[in-house]
Amino acid sequence: MNPQKKLREWYLLNKRELPFRNKKQAYPIWISEVMLQQTRVAAMLPLFENFLKRFPNPETLAKSSEEEVLSYWKGLGYYSRARNIRKAAIQLVDQYNGSFPKNLELVLKLPGIGNYTARAVLSIAYDLPLAVLDGNVKRVLSRYFGYTVNILGPKADLDLQKMADDFLNREYPGDHNQAVMELGAMLCLPESPKCLLCPLTEGCFSRIHGKTKEIPVREKNQKQIRLTGEIWVIQKEDLYLLIKEPKTRFLKGMFHLPYGFLGDLPNEEYEPSELFLFLRKHWKLTPSIGTVKHTITHHKLEYSVPHLKLSHIQELETQLRSLTIEFKWVELEQLETEFPSSLARKVKKILLY
Repeated sequence: MNPQKKLREWYLLNKRELPFRNKKQAYPIWISEVMLQQTRVAAMLPLFENFLKRFPNPETLAKSSEEEVLSYWKGLGYYSRARNIRKAAIQLVDQYNGSFPKNLELVLKLPGIGNYTARAVLSIAYDLPLAVLDGNVKRVLSRYFGYTVNILGPKADLDLQKMADDFLNREYPGDHNQAVMELGAMLCLPESPKCLLCPLTEGCFSRIHGKTKEIPVREKNQKQIRLTGEIWVIQKEDLYLLIKEPKTRFLKGMFHLPYGFLGDLPNEEYEPSELFLFLRKHWKLTPSIGTVKHTITHHKLEYSVPHLKLSHIQELETQLRSLTIEFKWVELEQLETEFPSSLARKVKKILLY
């Protein structure tokens, strides 16, 4: 029996029962794949089910506001994904009657959909012969074929995509792609792979040569960036200020607490905004009520939290309007809903302490 057939048989017997596998429907498969890009299955499932209950199809998602979509994305992070999902849904409704086109090039033109997601949706939903390549697949293929080039480098994606294409079970491409990903998630683990249970163990280069610890090769070139700054809590009676700045390095397109970075900054994209400088100039003696730490990709952020209580807000609101900054005042209970980031939860915890 060839390895592709062994792999599929193993998958059909051992696959996890997941809601997005119940039916071959492109929409829930797409949503699940985007959610899983930065989140583990166990943490993603309740959020996925809640999202699908509110937005059961592209039409309901296309009609929704960006703010509502972001509120249902809370807990998943990387909010540009949620904004792109909504934009893509609008295009699906406007151009394709709410259905995914069965064409890789057309799907790749949708906002936020890259090579992996497009291939996953089309192969799983429509059984198109397109091999996927994600982190789990890279690890499985590298170990199976003995690929020793740095998988984080630019050459690896081209090499491994060709391996994935050649290894694809063209009779059952959807099952095959899910099987390789499932194998990487369940057995071919980064540490201590369960080789004795693996359906590919007989032909695996790394298992045969005792190199499962050395392969795949992962050499990170991107250095961590550490930034310190302030995230401001501005209170008017029982309400708190949230803003949406036109240009900001993080938290783009969402309402958030005013923030900025200080000290030696890597480049101009981290420079503090005019609003942040205005706050520090006019209320520089505002005491901090604590600090919060936050991580975004390769950025390690640490904010102090000045808490400014204002009885007169006219000067501040005039400044916000002059800088064309959208703003609103929300109750403390609304903070995490209106500012859907774990940063809101961290700051709120300090406020309630």
